[in-house]
Amino acid sequence: MKNHYQLITSIILIVVSCATPLQAQDRTVEVTSVRNDNKSVDFFYTKNKPGSYTVKMEFNSLSNTSTSLHHEQVVEGNSGRLLSLKPTNGELGIGYGYKTSYAFGNSEPKVDRLFQYLLPFKKGTQITIYESSNLNEKYFGAEKPESWKSYSTNSKTVDSVFAMRKGIVVNLKNEFQNDTITKMLYTSKTNSIQIEHEDGTYASYSGFKKDSFKVKLGDIVYPNTMLGTLANFNNENYILHFSIYYFDKNRMFESSKSLRASKTPHVYLTPYFYTAAGAIKIIPKNSFTVDYNESIITKEMSKREIKQLLKNK
Repeated sequence: MKNHYQLITSIILIVVSCATPLQAQDRTVEVTSVRNDNKSVDFFYTKNKPGSYTVKMEFNSLSNTSTSLHHEQVVEGNSGRLLSLKPTNGELGIGYGYKTSYAFGNSEPKVDRLFQYLLPFKKGTQITIYESSNLNEKYFGAEKPESWKSYSTNSKTVDSVFAMRKGIVVNLKNEFQNDTITKMLYTSKTNSIQIEHEDGTYASYSGFKKDSFKVKLGDIVYPNTMLGTLANFNNENYILHFSIYYFDKNRMFESSKSLRASKTPHVYLTPYFYTAAGAIKIIPKNSFTVDYNESIITKEMSKREIKQLLKNK
């Protein structure tokens, strides 16, 4: 009976831990398990993209252990331990079956609502900032997010875009050439960058010229790090869309069959921005002068990073 029990456990391990080569290539997060000599079982993850992901483990069967059937964890590094199962009876192995799922984003943010962001342009630049429409609402009849807050700038001259806060580049889309023929009201074909911050918030910047990025996926950026150059829209204007948000834990794993029915997992912030007039919340259609000081730049830097900054001056 004991040998039969161990055989079943081994089969379960093979079923849940193995994937075809195609599945393994497609998955950003992989979960594996290791059975130890002391009868315990450890679960580990590997991740092949930068940034935080939320991993869920659902056990459909458990025996000889008192662990919860549900485990959820935010993972940040490339690899690490997820969970350990300890046997109730040290003489017997642990039986289990499980499935895993994961979603991009940090489901446990510790949002600093008083943080002062930089405006995303060169120091001294005077810019007028507008509030962006929600395209899913405007063109596809979707419900506008309750917290919706996104900003845009519109210039006749090409501008470089700079990071508003220290973070890691977690998404970078560099696919689309300027369309110099078609006149458009809007387009979803824009090059963009997404940066994750220390407190679990994210900044999205959209409207870049193809191949103009100065950073790459996985890079650490600092306040005032140059990200790239804006593309020309309709042969007339250079438009940047930017927003700051975090993830709603309750919507991260939802899926929808249509844009109309879709609900964003993002909760948008109305942040403070540091300007020449001090720390302000943006009132749309007003002009602001980009400014910063050393304390703003170094606020989230380590001592080593500050030392390197001073060395490069």
